[in-house]
Amino acid sequence: LRPSDVGRPLTELSSQLDYPELKQHIDAVFETGETLNHHLARDNQGRFYMVRINPYRDKDNRIQGVVVTLVDVTTLAEAEQQNRVLISELNHRVKNMLAVVASIANRTRESSESKEEFAEALIGRLHAMSRAYGLLSKERWKEASINELLHQELEPFSIDRFELDGAEVKLSPQQGLSLSMAIHELATNAAKYGALSKPEGRVVLKWSGEGDVFTLAWRERDGPPVRKPEVSGFGLSLLQGEIGYRLGGNVETTFNHDGLEVQITFPMMRKETP
Repeated sequence: LRPSDVGRPLTELSSQLDYPELKQHIDAVFETGETLNHHLARDNQGRFYMVRINPYRDKDNRIQGVVVTLVDVTTLAEAEQQNRVLISELNHRVKNMLAVVASIANRTRESSESKEEFAEALIGRLHAMSRAYGLLSKERWKEASINELLHQELEPFSIDRFELDGAEVKLSPQQGLSLSMAIHELATNAAKYGALSKPEGRVVLKWSGEGDVFTLAWRERDGPPVRKPEVSGFGLSLLQGEIGYRLGGNVETTFNHDGLEVQITFPMMRKETP
């Protein structure tokens, strides 16, 4: 405030704030006698301000003027904006998750021969989703560790029966979810029909995330003889859907006599399909 500004109307003073409603708001306070609060748009320096205009009165309770207070609320405004983004993202993810659950339930029912088989398969798949969501929530939906993901999905099948070979790779949320579902399907199949159905059976997993492509090889050993099924079950269809459709990748399945082999590849950087 310059000395020459003393006594001049507040609305005539120059300001860096974009507040064309100032005179109108001051008039409103004179008319109503009530405090007025107003949030200004972000200024050219990226700051947010809240304006509070209070009437001041003389001893006879007559309004003689107003007191204009500016409060820097940038931190609060940015936090509210971030919350809106998070809520929008949460709504989007919940909608997608429910659609996936409905699809999995329908396909599981179609491929199940009994209520018990349906319940077991569906609960297992939902638990796989739950574990993946838990891992991603812990990381605030930024990225997923391939080592943590594999350990949590394979632990229910006895982790000591798996040989894990690969460097640490950070996956995007959708990559983590899709790969979790794929690993769960492979491990479940191995426990029912493959290497893990035999006490001496084991599974070798090797992966790499170098360059622009993630590759994971699943190889079963010392299990029962393998034959290619006449009709592909829902498990393989789910693998193709999660890896092929959602991640733009590829799944190659080889039914070797001495053990199933599956090669999963997908691009590390890609706009994923919700």
